[in-house]
Amino acid sequence: MKDLIKFHDGETIELEFNEEKHWYFVDGEYIPSVTTVLNSIAKPALLPWAVKEGADWFKANCLNYDSFHDNDKAIDEVVKGIKGAYRKKSEGAMNIGDILHKWCKGAILWKLGKGPIPEMPDNPKVKESIDNFREWVSSNEVEWLSAEEKLYNRKYGFAGTVDAVAEVNGEFAVIDFKTSKRIYNEYQLQVAAYAETVEDIYGRDVDCCWLLRFDKFDGSFEDVRISGDEHADNFNAFHGAKMLYSRLNTLKNRAKSR
Repeated sequence: MKDLIKFHDGETIELEFNEEKHWYFVDGEYIPSVTTVLNSIAKPALLPWAVKEGADWFKANCLNYDSFHDNDKAIDEVVKGIKGAYRKKSEGAMNIGDILHKWCKGAILWKLGKGPIPEMPDNPKVKESIDNFREWVSSNEVEWLSAEEKLYNRKYGFAGTVDAVAEVNGEFAVIDFKTSKRIYNEYQLQVAAYAETVEDIYGRDVDCCWLLRFDKFDGSFEDVRISGDEHADNFNAFHGAKMLYSRLNTLKNRAKSR
């Protein structure tokens, strides 16, 4: 898939996106995504969560095995189940997130006159999240400008896809949808990177960013507005992560070539 990025000064750059691998390219050169850059930041909460998922799997399944004594097959199955428990939980959550993102994108495109009204999904948790999203839209003055817009930052060399750009209560805003248990600090750096790039494309200062969190397990909703006053500090932190990512990648490639 290729998108022509049109900047406010008239320059155009063709951004290629490999959807299967979630990779971006410009003129055949790999461009790291915003999320790839932020993955260089350690996430210590993931380890105890993965351990807990493994323990919960064992508790739920251990009675299915009469004995582990001299039963290598049973042991192997249990080890496999414990090791893969977090992955199955993540895959299920990702499916819910994909369905929700697809519906929100369709609804925005419909509002922009670029597609039909999206059908309501069958999943009750997704339905609850959609109802919360619609309530947020109705309680604010929202004029949608784009949905899942591809971005390329020509100054700092990164790319990404912003969920939405809109006028919200008279403010030019970047909006990102999250299907997670909480609002993580890295999200603020992520939307700052999007905002920095949107400003260059649209030729306008972004007044604020919105994080709309849809809980992927209970359907609850949370909205967080990030003031433009925080943009510089958040983007500087993202740029620091970009420098860390680039250096680690250089060292990694150097080690491979030895």
